[in-house]
Amino acid sequence: MVMRSCEPSGHNVGTSGHYDVRRFGAVGDGETLDTTALQEAIDRGHDDGGGVVLVPPGIYLTGTIYLKSGVNLHLCAGAILRGSTRREDYNADDVFDENAASVVENATGAHLVIAYRAERVAITGQGTIDGNGRAFFEPLPPGEETTTYRDKKRSFAIRDWRPGQMVFFCRCTDVTVRDVTLIHSTYWTLFLLGCTRVRLRGLSITNHPQTPNGDGIDIDCSQDVTVSDCIITSGDDSITLRGNSKRLGENAQACRNVAVSNCVLSSPCNAVRVGVGDGEIRDCTLTNIVIRESRNGISFNSAYSHRCAHGTRIENVHFANLVMDVIMPMNMVLGVHARRPATIRNVSLSHLHVRARQGFHICGNLDHPIGDIRFHDVRLELSGGDVDPSFTGDAPRTAGKMGVPAALFARHVRGLRIAGMTVDWREVEGAWRSALILRNGDDIRLAQIEAVAPPGPDAGQAIDCDDLTDFTLE
Repeated sequence: MVMRSCEPSGHNVGTSGHYDVRRFGAVGDGETLDTTALQEAIDRGHDDGGGVVLVPPGIYLTGTIYLKSGVNLHLCAGAILRGSTRREDYNADDVFDENAASVVENATGAHLVIAYRAERVAITGQGTIDGNGRAFFEPLPPGEETTTYRDKKRSFAIRDWRPGQMVFFCRCTDVTVRDVTLIHSTYWTLFLLGCTRVRLRGLSITNHPQTPNGDGIDIDCSQDVTVSDCIITSGDDSITLRGNSKRLGENAQACRNVAVSNCVLSSPCNAVRVGVGDGEIRDCTLTNIVIRESRNGISFNSAYSHRCAHGTRIENVHFANLVMDVIMPMNMVLGVHARRPATIRNVSLSHLHVRARQGFHICGNLDHPIGDIRFHDVRLELSGGDVDPSFTGDAPRTAGKMGVPAALFARHVRGLRIAGMTVDWREVEGAWRSALILRNGDDIRLAQIEAVAPPGPDAGQAIDCDDLTDFTLE
């Protein structure tokens, strides 16, 4: 009866049968290492042509398990896969060519769940995958630990070692992850690299705000991906679209055809991040998103660091129906290291309601402008005084620490369109300068702007323009 009560339905991942991990020797007492039993159940399902591996209620201590073609790993309500703290229980860093450790971020290439070049694979159910993150981190001094995501000041220190991405799908096709809870990752939580046809739905992802690099969902060089109905509170970026094609070598592909909808995100860094690498990110939509208790709503960064050869080509990315409660709503920078063919172009943001303490920031480079950026039906409610009166646009890449002193600051942009923007000043203080500041731009069209200069003795004009060509205001 226990096995039957948690059987999944409607998952086309094989028809040969169900494989209860207890029948393969799994104990589920939270102390016995169950890696071998879990893997034997997965292997049997795969060898039989596909099936459902059932994990009944219990706490299953485990190292790395490998999800294989045709298998649905189904976690029943009350089932927890919990990561071991011993390095020898996990895969080696060189387990396959595309895997890598991060020396810079002090993360190994170990993972709790790996699916490599698998087809028709799924993780489903009402159960939980627990990375056991706090066991890998030093506690913070009294008074320095916080439960708020927007006001994170520092991260936990890493003790001796830590695993990398908790759940890693690499070069897989037809992937489903549905309804499960993912918690306490030591690094990124769910990583897709070079995958095609992926459905992520109904996930609950929670990492402590002071988890270093504790991303939610990272979508890297993957195509035809849908993410819906997820609630993500992450220790770093909540959702990322990445074009880091270097790991894939001759199998590199663009990150494209990604649709994200109906999600609630909280992040001490970026709720949504677009960029990283020297590949392509294009043809993506993000709709019906609530961003709360976050430092930065949206980040675009083509060339994140000098490690990029030229930066990411980012095109045709569109946001609609967003509600934000953030410090900074958007930071869009090409990056000082960007070289062609890196670009940011054809980005739209429509139907946004934003509460923030800083404004939108858009900045290309003098000889390499950002192009074709469109805003429609945007309302900003600005408060506080987290601004820098000397801000010029050339600022550190870290959003939320830049102090943008206007509702929108744009520099080195060609083809900016704003059709409907309202700026409300709510209990502001400090050195706010203008509603809109536009510098060194071309082909600028503004219409239906409802804004006045911010209150205060040092404020300037409502709209402050300099060095613009082909500019119209209606």
